[in-house]
Amino acid sequence: MLVVSLWNYFRGYVIIRIEGLGLEKFINICIAEQIYLWDINRINYTTLEAKVSLKGFKAIRKIIRKTGCRIYIANKNGYPFWFSRVKKRKMLLLGAFFSLIFLVFVLSFIYRIDVEGNTLVSDEQIIKTLNKSGLTIGSNRYRLDLREIENNMLLEVNELSWIGIEINGVTAKIKVVEKVFPPEKIDKEMPTNVVAKNNGVIHRIIARNGDAVVKEGDIVQPGDLLITGIIKRDSLETPMLVHAYGEVFAKTYYETTKSINLVEIKKEKTENMISRRTIKLGDMVIAFSRGDIPFNSYVLETKVKRLISWRKINFPVEIITEEYYEAVEYEHKLDINDAKSKLHELAVEELVPTIPEDSEIVNSIVSFSQKGDVLYLDLVIEAIEEISEQIIIN
Repeated sequence: MLVVSLWNYFRGYVIIRIEGLGLEKFINICIAEQIYLWDINRINYTTLEAKVSLKGFKAIRKIIRKTGCRIYIANKNGYPFWFSRVKKRKMLLLGAFFSLIFLVFVLSFIYRIDVEGNTLVSDEQIIKTLNKSGLTIGSNRYRLDLREIENNMLLEVNELSWIGIEINGVTAKIKVVEKVFPPEKIDKEMPTNVVAKNNGVIHRIIARNGDAVVKEGDIVQPGDLLITGIIKRDSLETPMLVHAYGEVFAKTYYETTKSINLVEIKKEKTENMISRRTIKLGDMVIAFSRGDIPFNSYVLETKVKRLISWRKINFPVEIITEEYYEAVEYEHKLDINDAKSKLHELAVEELVPTIPEDSEIVNSIVSFSQKGDVLYLDLVIEAIEEISEQIIIN
């Protein structure tokens, strides 16, 4: 158990090696004298290793002669031994202490600002406004009121509906959500036309005001006139301008093509391996080994160890171990049905987000073709959506 291991570490313990013919007698006497031994490992017929506390080791020295065995200390572990070694190197301990203080001081400043979630507002504008609010490169993280800075940002940048500031190590991560503005309304007294904003085949048209100039089955492109606000009648000497509006539904089509190779080259690693270690300090990387990889084909496994965090401070220090295993390549042929399912899933994931939420998907056309070892998918999704858009008649 972890608690027991920690307790033994702080008390200190030694790994002992006992040699002799009376090993069983030695263990029985330790049990009788209530001397606790753990992790007992018998090396051979006359030798065993075990762990014992410092207090237990002193008691063992008194009974060892009764068993006719000899005892050696193989290793010393625990806090008392560590402290004894460090106590002899006071300058080293002092240097480590001041280095830790200096590291904590250096890591209390912000050296990088990352912005994500913005499309309409530029990174430069957000960072410039942050600087005005007090969050700059070199700011002390403990002197910043993040909630106040967030409120100032929402007041200064009208396009933002939410902002969250998180300081992770020496990096300030700014996450924003931009406002979605409704389309600008046109005064009902203003004469307008209704035009198409997307390609499509007219499915249904309802002219609330104005005259429809297209009918069901017509093909339209963006900008084509759908409902005109210029009313011409035989009884009118001059055309009359009205505020045209209505709903126009059209069949729209979304297409994509995907492909996958049915023959994959896979790698199986062998026991031959070389490792490389690097230390990453922020954006700086220190490599301890260089040179080319001696394998023509290899599998890379990366292990990253980070320093522990302290008071929500993540130290930007990482120890990266890269293990390169020599690999043997072989061909693996995909199941045709699995490949089709994977292609279809990828195509749907690509197309569906591009279709407006208020649209109705009415049909999808899927076709597969194969050329050599490559499988192709053509996907067409048919939807019915509202494509009308008002423009002012000049």
